[in-house]
Amino acid sequence: MKKRIKRFYKRFMKVINRSDMKLLPGSLTFFMILALVPTLTLLTYLASVLNLSVDFIYNFLEKAFSNDVASLLLSTSTVLNPGIKLTIVLVVCYYIASNGMDSVIVCSNTIYNIKESNWLKRRFKAIGMSIILVVLLTFLLLVPVFGNTIINLITKVNLNASITNIILKVFSYLRSPIMIFILFFLIKIIYTIAPNKKIKSHNTNYGALFTTILWTIVTEIYSKYILNYASYTSFYGGLANICVLMIWFYFLSYIFVIGMALNYQKENEDLENSVNIKKEN
Repeated sequence: MKKRIKRFYKRFMKVINRSDMKLLPGSLTFFMILALVPTLTLLTYLASVLNLSVDFIYNFLEKAFSNDVASLLLSTSTVLNPGIKLTIVLVVCYYIASNGMDSVIVCSNTIYNIKESNWLKRRFKAIGMSIILVVLLTFLLLVPVFGNTIINLITKVNLNASITNIILKVFSYLRSPIMIFILFFLIKIIYTIAPNKKIKSHNTNYGALFTTILWTIVTEIYSKYILNYASYTSFYGGLANICVLMIWFYFLSYIFVIGMALNYQKENEDLENSVNIKKEN
């Protein structure tokens, strides 16, 4: 056990001392937040389509973020009617946000010492990875972070009793260990497809498990803040909540990049060990 801990510590120190670790997390954080805006706008619009009252949507966004953000998103979803305008805005926003995943691809190629692929191929891959990341972030926001807020608000809305029960059951299932499995699976997919070479699926388990565990811990801390302390930041307005949200995103990005580099470090060490064993034999 001690040997495993020492081995992990050495890998971890090698990873965090890499020069690209100082640049990529900040870049990824920026584009994650950029992807969050159109996602929240889309979710707000879908909520209005489901005939949820404006007060319900506003109360949720105000508790989750701030009254300024709630007003901004509600005004955006009201102005953008369904159709070509909303589609163009969402496509442009997600395309720009995909630069974050493009940075991840470039960084993963650097980590794995792989030559860059052509721009078009990399861009399509970045967009696909961005969609997976948006699903991940939306899942984290809706289930562990704002799950209690959503449940409390839904129980106060006069929805059909059977629909309310279904929603509550879905949330209870998702907040079980199933949530950890979903996180692990989606993170593993991104780690596997990011580099421009075939990565064996089992070689990403190490970093994916590390990222899943730390994401769960960091998200739990952030959800405790939202539940217990966010309402006490009225002196600073919505700025405190936005700052904490950005810090949470930065930690998620930093952990994500470390997990990817740990996969490479372990794969390299395993390869060196197997070569040494063959030489000895």
